[in-house]
Amino acid sequence: EIVFYDVETTVPEVKGQGYEILEFGAVVVSARGLEELDSFTTLVRPSSLALVSPRSVSCNGIVQDSLVGAPSFLEIADRVHALLHGRVWAGHNILRFDNLRIKEAFASIGRAGPEAAGHIDTFPLLRKSFGQRAGNLKMATLASYFGLGKQEHRSLADVRMNIEVLKLCATVLFL
Repeated sequence: EIVFYDVETTVPEVKGQGYEILEFGAVVVSARGLEELDSFTTLVRPSSLALVSPRSVSCNGIVQDSLVGAPSFLEIADRVHALLHGRVWAGHNILRFDNLRIKEAFASIGRAGPEAAGHIDTFPLLRKSFGQRAGNLKMATLASYFGLGKQEHRSLADVRMNIEVLKLCATVLFL
């Protein structure tokens, strides 16, 4: 099984300030046909709501008020671990961003993080195989190129868009 996942995070305002997860979304798919088997999404309350800066809000639209009643990462860690552990992790730019945020989040609660069975990072994969057909290969650009609408920068919607983009790129390359 493959788990496509995405995190939305705070945007650090000062040097040395880390990222904190504000939203986690994942879709587990079969390796054959990419059929959806399971999905999960949740907002995540950061250690301090003050970390949700105007830059963070402009990036993903997640505001402080929406996080007040959200669970902390500690409260969702078991579910995140169960979704990710032992599966192939897939996503757009996960090797340089999302995987690091997951590792940091588990370290912040003093727990060993999940282990991946492998990785499929669609950003370098598409850069290598799809080239510059769709510009800079950011998810928003790819979504526009394939007529999938506007990228929401929300975890579950971005995951589902990533799966569709990958299918469409594969179709283009096959044809």
